[in-house]
Amino acid sequence: MVDPRLAALENEIVIAHAADAGFRLVRYESDNGQLVWEWRRGNEPRPQFATRRVAIHWMLEFLEREHGVAFISNTGQSYW
Repeated sequence: MVDPRLAALENEIVIAHAADAGFRLVRYESDNGQLVWEWRRGNEPRPQFATRRVAIHWMLEFLEREHGVAFISNTGQSYW
């Protein structure tokens, strides 16, 4: 079982690396009243997600593909 504090720290690390790459994670209410999480960077397309967890997971995979930065977690080492 993953310690919730460790999971929260890992999420904040992903958000910090995303900020280094120019992204901001924003939560807002869409025109139809649905709460949405969105990654914003300049005028680029803004991927949207129904949950914060999925938005962070998407960003982790994006950073792994685009930046190849090493990241160590309780499940082992990966690169993003």
